[in-house]
Amino acid sequence: MASVVTLTTDFGTADGYVGAMKGVIAEIAPQARVIDLTHDIPHGDVRGAAFALYRAVPYYPPDSVHCVVIDPGVGTARRALAVRTEGRQYLVGPDGGAFTLFCPPFSDAVPEAVELSEPRWWRAGHDLSATFHGRDIFAPVAAHLARQIETGDADLEVFGPRARRLRRFEVPAPVEERDAYRGEVVHVDHFGNAITNLPERWVAAHPEAPVIAEAGGKAMPVVRTYGDVRSGDLCALVGSAGWLEVACRDGSAADRLGLAPGIPVVLRRTAPRARPLS
Repeated sequence: MASVVTLTTDFGTADGYVGAMKGVIAEIAPQARVIDLTHDIPHGDVRGAAFALYRAVPYYPPDSVHCVVIDPGVGTARRALAVRTEGRQYLVGPDGGAFTLFCPPFSDAVPEAVELSEPRWWRAGHDLSATFHGRDIFAPVAAHLARQIETGDADLEVFGPRARRLRRFEVPAPVEERDAYRGEVVHVDHFGNAITNLPERWVAAHPEAPVIAEAGGKAMPVVRTYGDVRSGDLCALVGSAGWLEVACRDGSAADRLGLAPGIPVVLRRTAPRARPLS
């Protein structure tokens, strides 16, 4: 069975950088199926890449290889890594924080990781570019790893020594209070939905009492889906990744409310519904 290699970058598709990476992969692992996860990550947006990976990677077959190049530190002393997650997915890319959501507390186990220090797995026969490690290190390693997976002899340790303490960005923990849960925006998606750190279980914890969300100085209902409110109305709902999101039907909640990572969001319980008299 052909292995799967996905590509996630902030390169866009206009300049040929993605094409160069695909050419390197095709030369080393011609049987691999190469899939573009996304190339629309804003430049240097490690958080955006992390959330894109978090949404997509779990749906790929086990032993897929995900080459991730959001690399503002290219050419510096930042580490180059290959990582094996708890869910048997392989991640290849710079140690900039894009793998945060595959580490505890978002997974039960610390992922296995190695530093890509063995030049024999890099692009052969060429000097290493100081500005394009996506082509010269990460794509070749992803391709070699895909070939190893196809033959059943994948071993991360051939690529370099064990790496510990992967770089991560902070995702603050939400706070539970007597009548409310306090969290914050952690990411804003392409639609202007503001994803928070408030988990689905807190939305469903009090079925006897409706809940409202407060963000950007506005209160809004918590609904099941966008169609439960009128066009232009604000709402909050549990998104497909299992976190509370602040949204505007047919619009951008982020633009309307000035939402960005770090902005507070409160999930508040209201009075219990009255019970009918028997």
